[in-house]
Amino acid sequence: MKYILLLLFWFTIFSTATLNSNVYAIADPLSVPNNKFGIHIIQATPDESSPAAQLVNSSGGDWGYVTVLIESEDRNQNKWQEFFNDLRRRHLIPIVRLATQPEGNFWKRPYEGEEQAWADFLDNLNWPTKNRYVVIYNEPNHSQEWGNSVDPKLYTETLDKTITELKNKNGDFFVLNAGLDASTPHQPPDYFDAYIFLQQMARAVPGIFDKLDGWVSHSYPNPGFVGSPNAQGRGTIRTWQWELQILKELGLTKKLPVFITETGWKHAEGLTYDPALPTADTISDYFKTAFTSAWNNNQIAAVTPFLLDYQEIPFDHFAFKKINREKQANYYPFYQTIVELNKTKGKPIQGNKAQLVKGEIYSSLVAGETYNISLVFKNTGQSIWNDGEQLKLVPVQGDQQLRMQTVELPAGVKIEPGQEYTFNFRVKTPEQGNFKVILNLFSGARQFDSDPLEFSGKVKSPVILLIKSSLKWKKDLAGDYILKISGPVGESFRSIVLKNGGVSDEIEARNILPDYPFEFTLTHPYYYPATIKQTVSTGLNVLDFGTLQPDFISAILNPKEFLKLLPFSN
Repeated sequence: MKYILLLLFWFTIFSTATLNSNVYAIADPLSVPNNKFGIHIIQATPDESSPAAQLVNSSGGDWGYVTVLIESEDRNQNKWQEFFNDLRRRHLIPIVRLATQPEGNFWKRPYEGEEQAWADFLDNLNWPTKNRYVVIYNEPNHSQEWGNSVDPKLYTETLDKTITELKNKNGDFFVLNAGLDASTPHQPPDYFDAYIFLQQMARAVPGIFDKLDGWVSHSYPNPGFVGSPNAQGRGTIRTWQWELQILKELGLTKKLPVFITETGWKHAEGLTYDPALPTADTISDYFKTAFTSAWNNNQIAAVTPFLLDYQEIPFDHFAFKKINREKQANYYPFYQTIVELNKTKGKPIQGNKAQLVKGEIYSSLVAGETYNISLVFKNTGQSIWNDGEQLKLVPVQGDQQLRMQTVELPAGVKIEPGQEYTFNFRVKTPEQGNFKVILNLFSGARQFDSDPLEFSGKVKSPVILLIKSSLKWKKDLAGDYILKISGPVGESFRSIVLKNGGVSDEIEARNILPDYPFEFTLTHPYYYPATIKQTVSTGLNVLDFGTLQPDFISAILNPKEFLKLLPFSN
């Protein structure tokens, strides 16, 4: 029994550690400087991302949020990757809301196994930040949003399966619930009261709320989307507080960061003027009050009001952009009000990764020499190199450090994911002995996530060359010989003198790496060149090119030289 209990103990520890490793793969957005300001957009284009960035990253802000919808028929890898690249350049964090496709006046339910299709598609995208925020559908307590009939059990099971598939693909998926309409009446199967819907979710999959990484709230100012910003409780811009209390009653044990992905007021201005609604100037005051009071809470990670731009009914009275058929950038006053609100310079965690695609520090070097080294790195991470923090290639001291300095990416040079950059630097070898160099890439003070590069080798005595050759039919070997050397360190040329017998003096070739293969080509005027490939070593190396053959064709226009090539001329 004692051993069984011990085994159970260690199994529990192991299981807990395994579970925790999955849970905490994501990063807490509130553990780093976070800019909660955001906006809901419709189009995945620069026409919306540009004004969105100007809105949420203004007045000291950086890395604000955008909520955007992806429909199941729009899983276009190239389109969405380019959009994510655009968000990365503009420092915008996407909150992706999954959607199926409309059918008549309602949205279809997900098909069986669609969670796998979403996981495959979303995992193949290079997201702008470590956290991949995904909202699992929308307001399922409305029949129009869930196959024309509300079904809390089916939605909860779909949510559970989608969480599992996303997490199995990548622990960086930050999975969020569908926001509920907290003000809808209980009239099944068309509408479900939000409280009853949450109760049935808890029954359908016990512990489902603890599987979430954050909580999505649609904290609209009801009734009629025109309620006071000072109102409290359910159906107000503080609905998120009411929802968290309900979740606690239903067994939630985690402290979930809150994402208010939909909120905002209807205003009088639109395709037609509605005097029953508050004016855009009044809405400006409302937003200022909301951001400085109701949403000024350290549990709120993002607030993305609905909606930046919508030029048609039914959302023209929610839009931040004025109805303008000429598509000029003209916004209602509350856009500028939010622009002027003080914001935080967000610093979300990004994956800094690199892959060495070409180059090396040679494992065998000559003592007392200086080498020009080129290392080509590919950006395989999420960040843009040199975008804010300067990128550096930093040597770490080894056993016998080559004299190498830190190499910085020049100011103004930015390397996006997928692009390559070549670091050029010099290393100075000591006189003798082993060496080891460890290189790390740093963005500012932060070391890259990819493994450091380690190069080790030995400093050796130089290579000595002895050249042997002869000329066809000739005893006198005097003349100009050129030795071309091609290898890892590039090309070089040396003048060679052959003595009687066709042998050169010993040549110290300090530019040749010991123990590496090189190609050697010996040339002499009006003779065909001879090439040999040979791995050379420290000390004496004999290069025997044999007999060079006369090139009569090259000499035919020079009769004097042509005659010298003939057998009887020597």
